[in-house]
Amino acid sequence: MLIRPRRDDDLTACADLVREVHAADRYPRYLPADLTSFLSPASLHGIWVAELDGQIAGHIALVPRSVPAAMELAAGALGRREDQLAVVARLFVAPLARGHGAGRLLLDAAAAEAAARGLWPILDVDTELAAAIALYESRGWTRAGTVTVTFRDGNTLTEHVYLGPRNTSRATDVP
Repeated sequence: MLIRPRRDDDLTACADLVREVHAADRYPRYLPADLTSFLSPASLHGIWVAELDGQIAGHIALVPRSVPAAMELAAGALGRREDQLAVVARLFVAPLARGHGAGRLLLDAAAAEAAARGLWPILDVDTELAAAIALYESRGWTRAGTVTVTFRDGNTLTEHVYLGPRNTSRATDVP
């Protein structure tokens, strides 16, 4: 399993993969019509893919912000300002590639990048994604609480907010 920065020429394979994951797992719950924007947030700390046998098998991004309720909950739980956090986002792994460590490696890569930037990694996850939640908890992430997000179109999503493990963040020593 190879984890590397995502390249522009990976975008089509990543869009195909997110459609496949959505069909299998309902992630993301509401599949956006514009997958290019979904996969390429305007503001990024980093973005990576997992390759298995030369094929894109997973994806993750590290971004500065999530929904306001998740940011507020995480910042309060950590006693930090929101600008001291980095958000793990857009993590998905091909159903046929699961069990090879892609999710774990991608998650660890994003958390390490957050730490290298002096930021504390956090994430928010749909409460119905049991396999993703099991991955986060197995890697030492701690649930800070739960928020409900209401989108502009009226759809809602209930998410757990997780805090990255202390040992992955150099930000632990920063008040």
